[in-house]
Amino acid sequence: MLSVTIGCKACGWQTCCGQQEIERRLRKLGLLRRAADPPEDLVSELFSTNLSRLACDACGSTGLLLVSDDVAEAQDDWQQAALCQICNQPIPPERLEVYPEAERCVACQDAEDRGVETFEPDFCPKCGALLELRVSRGGGITRYKQFCMGDPPCRL
Repeated sequence: MLSVTIGCKACGWQTCCGQQEIERRLRKLGLLRRAADPPEDLVSELFSTNLSRLACDACGSTGLLLVSDDVAEAQDDWQQAALCQICNQPIPPERLEVYPEAERCVACQDAEDRGVETFEPDFCPKCGALLELRVSRGGGITRYKQFCMGDPPCRL
């Protein structure tokens, strides 16, 4: 499983990204559209070549950097070990001390317990672009339909 730490040179923001998070960031750039389950070596190659095109989550500037091993080792080991299933952020060590088998952070687990649905974007099965739910122009049983946001958009 691929896991790297990336950071922003402008604001100092850092995060640990697993395979799914890296694939999500590459799809946001318009890459990996057709591959539902791309090979790890392809994801690694695309990630390393397009790292400068990725945007920071905190300040929005482009040009993220791969955090060196020295800096990553200086961070706590818990960041590398346990990431939340929903938001892919590190699970706090205090939560892992109480619940060692925890798979979600406190906020995501709280939302799950309250019954609040988490938003997971849908991707086009043809090209891999994001799908958007819109009101359909045609008649029929349902009023809403999913539309591809790719360029050019696919017909579903």
